[in-house]
Amino acid sequence: MVKAEHEAAKGAASIDANDGPLALMVTAADPLTGELLAGRLTERDVTAHQVPFAELIEQSGSGAFDAMVAVPPSSLLEYIEHGWHDAMLAVDPQVALIVLAPPNVPVRALVGGRRSSAGLALLDSTTPTTLRSVLASIRFSVAGRHTIDPVFTEFGDHSFTSVFSPAERAVFELLAVGFSNRAIAEQLYLSERTVETHIRQIFIRLGLTEDGTTNRRVVAARLALDGTASVLSTRSR
Repeated sequence: MVKAEHEAAKGAASIDANDGPLALMVTAADPLTGELLAGRLTERDVTAHQVPFAELIEQSGSGAFDAMVAVPPSSLLEYIEHGWHDAMLAVDPQVALIVLAPPNVPVRALVGGRRSSAGLALLDSTTPTTLRSVLASIRFSVAGRHTIDPVFTEFGDHSFTSVFSPAERAVFELLAVGFSNRAIAEQLYLSERTVETHIRQIFIRLGLTEDGTTNRRVVAARLALDGTASVLSTRSR
């Protein structure tokens, strides 16, 4: 979170910390984390309320809050399967959004939808930070600014763009638009065993572990189709 902290510290003087107490909603995948974060923020001249995930979208549009602080699951699979991906995209665009997440969670998808709306902060939860820095990012976001840690930028996030080999990207593209393994093999002149190997590697790169309850193929296809995993060519779209 080095770059984000630097930018926040550099501009903090231009934002009056006594503009009035901010009203924040805090939603976390782990309720205890949400409770602790809300409590710490309340100690810093803001009003922070913990909001259950099930009420996230409704409360963001209630007009009662200046900003939302979200701490989504650290697992990509949980982020997608538990509805966080859709919920984050559906947060009221007039409410500043601050997200603390690890690089493997595709929160970068939020940037495109918030270019002309309220501020956004994407903070890397895997690196050390301070409450003061988080609060500065919150105030920056409320002021309409964007604070994006490098791992979430177009050039800094390699999680879903550059890690795939050309062969994996070709297989992933066909998987995303509904091709079976046999059809992919015929289309790319590969053996089905080779296709299976590529698909296993794709799942590994996406962090989709086999748990017996989730269709990893469907989740991977969704990540490709909504643009989170940038593997689709123009003709496939």
